[in-house]
Amino acid sequence: MKVNQIRAGAILSYLSMGLGIVISLVYTPVMVDCLGSSEYAVYNLVLPIISYLSLMSLGLGSAYVRYYSRYKVAGDKKNMAKLNGMFLVTYSVLGAALLALGFLLSLKGEWIFGSKLTAEEIQLGCRLLRIMSVNAALCLPISVFESHVAIQERYLFQKILAMGKQVLNPLLMIPLLLLGYRSVTLTVVALGFTVVSGLVNVYYCLVKLEMPFRFGRYDFRLMREMMGFTVYVFIGIVVNNFNWAIDRLLLGWIHGTDAVTIYVPAAQLNTYFLSIATIISGVLIPRVNRIVAEKRPMRELDALFTKTGRLQFIILSCVLWGFVAVGRPFVVLWMGAPEFSADYTITLILMFACVWSNCQTLGIEIQTAMNMHRFRSLVYAAVAVGNTLISIPLCMRWEGVGSAIGTMIATIVGEVFLMNWYYCKRIGLNIPAFWQHLFHLLPAMLLPAAAALLIAVFAKIDSYLGCLLWGLVFVAVYAGSMWLFGLNRFERGLVSGVARKLFGKPERRA
Repeated sequence: MKVNQIRAGAILSYLSMGLGIVISLVYTPVMVDCLGSSEYAVYNLVLPIISYLSLMSLGLGSAYVRYYSRYKVAGDKKNMAKLNGMFLVTYSVLGAALLALGFLLSLKGEWIFGSKLTAEEIQLGCRLLRIMSVNAALCLPISVFESHVAIQERYLFQKILAMGKQVLNPLLMIPLLLLGYRSVTLTVVALGFTVVSGLVNVYYCLVKLEMPFRFGRYDFRLMREMMGFTVYVFIGIVVNNFNWAIDRLLLGWIHGTDAVTIYVPAAQLNTYFLSIATIISGVLIPRVNRIVAEKRPMRELDALFTKTGRLQFIILSCVLWGFVAVGRPFVVLWMGAPEFSADYTITLILMFACVWSNCQTLGIEIQTAMNMHRFRSLVYAAVAVGNTLISIPLCMRWEGVGSAIGTMIATIVGEVFLMNWYYCKRIGLNIPAFWQHLFHLLPAMLLPAAAALLIAVFAKIDSYLGCLLWGLVFVAVYAGSMWLFGLNRFERGLVSGVARKLFGKPERRA
């Protein structure tokens, strides 16, 4: 049952992501058109600030998974209940602190948003910041229940709920935008969705999963122990959020809202690209923690790391080369203006920066489960500093393209070269074998790469239908080449198994 939950969760995650992309094709241009460039940019400037405030979770979610997994393996129901109670109290307190800090920051709008914004834009940003702070504050205690659903590997419920929220949100937002409602109303509606989905999670955990709670004397000793474990997780989360938000902030400070508006679609596409890899590794977090907690051989983690990395690399490469093929006309059609063609270059730069590190996202979970994540946090901090220092002059010279180049350089140096040294020398993963397995896929990508470049140069695409048809042509070439020259027996078995379930008849047993 657990294996089915993992597979179903991963499949539903990809369906949800595909659905999100389709929804964005409609929702984002409508939002830009109805709100206008200025208000849309202000809305997107508030989002990274809320992302920073949400870091008040202190990275404790990883500690919850690690310690709960230990107690679950040991069958210690008493400590499982105590841990649930501790985290609910802790996150409620942190949520209240987040709310207070968000309202405090909203009083310093000129300092937060910079001098390039008008007084009206700053005032709007402060209102949005207050509403989003309420949303983020509620998300913290709700995340305790979401984490419990994940650690019980109930991915079907989790993904179906997320997909429902993903569909209903724009279905309500788009009519409101067309009726003349503005960004403040959108943030209030988003708050409503958080409340409703949170109540559904609470009901599911308490009634269906019978999630135990024990409230008594607060165990400060255990919390100090967990904080010692999670401090570097927290640093890693902080600098990672900073690293992916700094481009928008720099563009807002240096060039104003127009440059932010141009950059946001590329950042949004790259976010989808990042999520592709984390979907696979995300559903394997409980398994990694279980392997570590049970002190099973390192070769099990090595095999899981390599299998997952190959699957991630195959999928990420398909998306990257597919975007090379049809990305430029797609972006212009999507955003409805030729000036957004710059997002094609920006997105390719960001995707290229991420494809090499994002086929190793399971390594992050392995480090955390083994309590060996300190180095990663320090590397990410160096990446963030390097990204900022490099991006400032590049941003001043080439705006969004320059910012993306700075991010690419810092990401490849830190998250690829330095982290692979650490995986090999300290964690004990067989990194040379890992890359050897990945590089065996490169010859199978030569034909698809040539097809992508030919489509990009010679195909005359002026409609979504053209993007879809040429995109399908590329996918057919990619899939055929991978099947013939790239996939190993395990990967072919995965494809064949899914195909049999979708199109074939079940085998009869004698």
